[in-house]
Amino acid sequence: MSKTILTLRIKAFHPYYINRFVLIAKHLLKTLTYIEEKQFFLPKRIERFTVLRSPHVDKKARDQFERRTHQRIIQWTLPNLKKNNNLYLYSFFRNLSKIAVGVQINIVTQTKK
Repeated sequence: MSKTILTLRIKAFHPYYINRFVLIAKHLLKTLTYIEEKQFFLPKRIERFTVLRSPHVDKKARDQFERRTHQRIIQWTLPNLKKNNNLYLYSFFRNLSKIAVGVQINIVTQTKK
């Protein structure tokens, strides 16, 4: 019996958007009856920027900004899907990404026997 492993790598600037996307995806994936689900929480990426307020008068006046990127990997094991169903999954999650604004999704599917 062949299995399809669907792997999603999800990125967002706030964990609320990731959680909302996962809930919507789980609800919509009930129709495919997935066998197993695994979630991997990746460390958040923090980028810090320092910008001069006024380059002419006061060189010591600076503003500091920070951008945090939260990441998660979700793996669903689905029962034997065909190639047509893989295309269905890609279109399914692309349409779902339009609903979940603020989330970047990378999709990978693997077929194992």
